[in-house]
Amino acid sequence: MITLNKTSNSITGSVNNEQFGIPFSQERWNEMVKLQEAAENASTIEELKSIIADFLPLTVITDKEYVESKCPNILVSNRGTFHLNVDGHPSRIAMPKQLVDNILESLDADISADPLIKLWTRWLRNPILRGYSDEEASNFSERFFTYINAVYVSPEKVSECIEDGFTEERAQELSTVNQVQVTKEGLLATYKVSQEIMTKFDTESGEQVSRYKYEYDENTGIKKRVEADIENEDRLFQPVMMGTSGDAFFCEGDNGFVDSGHFIRVGCVHRLPSWSYVNTDNHRSCVKGLHLGGLNYIRGYQRDTTATHNCLVDPTHIGAIPCASHEGDGAIRVLQYFVLDEFSGTNGSLYHSSDYAAKTDTEWGIERAEILKEFGELQEEADAEKQEILNI
Repeated sequence: MITLNKTSNSITGSVNNEQFGIPFSQERWNEMVKLQEAAENASTIEELKSIIADFLPLTVITDKEYVESKCPNILVSNRGTFHLNVDGHPSRIAMPKQLVDNILESLDADISADPLIKLWTRWLRNPILRGYSDEEASNFSERFFTYINAVYVSPEKVSECIEDGFTEERAQELSTVNQVQVTKEGLLATYKVSQEIMTKFDTESGEQVSRYKYEYDENTGIKKRVEADIENEDRLFQPVMMGTSGDAFFCEGDNGFVDSGHFIRVGCVHRLPSWSYVNTDNHRSCVKGLHLGGLNYIRGYQRDTTATHNCLVDPTHIGAIPCASHEGDGAIRVLQYFVLDEFSGTNGSLYHSSDYAAKTDTEWGIERAEILKEFGELQEEADAEKQEILNI
């Protein structure tokens, strides 16, 4: 006996009392219905056995069918390599194993893999990646996803869990998080430590004065900053390590600056003038470029006197992931990033990752138009290229 049920996402049923469930495909569904009707009209046991023998292979799907049915933007080659597939045009650069594992883990947990696919799409836009040979691009991509998968164990959280009665093993598990996060738009959520600038110059006298108002506690005499009217956007910061040294960068936004300098502000895009200001050698550290990192990286710079920011980075703007960084313990070097907030203060406005993603998408659209203008429209032989990738 064959039973069948259909939803928009799956086909379920049973054959010879064995249950099955597979992703929905109209072609497969039509074939199953045809065989089910034939089974109901079978006149002999031998005829029914023959129909069931034809039906059983339809209840099992390959990894290729499983992934492609759930992620139309992924093409799986006959050798099992995963490729971004947009409008029938697959990317020649295969997804690294770590990304594939992440995608499969998401699908198995019935979680959308769209953020990971968008992350990979943005990564493929990266001009540094596009300038590499296939082997170099593969190595850079593996380094990128090792960095993304790096985890951080909070010592403070471990101690709290143990005090609450958890075993050390369970405490470690509860205190482990990814060092950086992926937004739903495929951006990276990272961190930066800065030094707040507490003074300013009087515009008339040129005298250096306090940037903020202070008052003294009437009981203890301790000097405290008056926080009432201070929003994060009004505060001024500089990179904690470089200060005013290093290459100047632009701080762009409603509260930003016309000229390049060494200032960081919440709600602003911070960018260098061009890629020539970013050292893209993955084997060198502490060289030019804008530096960001994960939780373990910023821990080495955080002090009572420093400020910490949540930042967004488009993978297309990542120039290098040095040796320590690809394990999650160092900085990545980038061309551009956006500052969302500062941990200790309060924003005056809301900033959404979708807004920054839209901005970088627009930038990519302009860049792509320039590429096509310079090199001419590519004569794509899509079917032949797709077949070649399938047979990799």
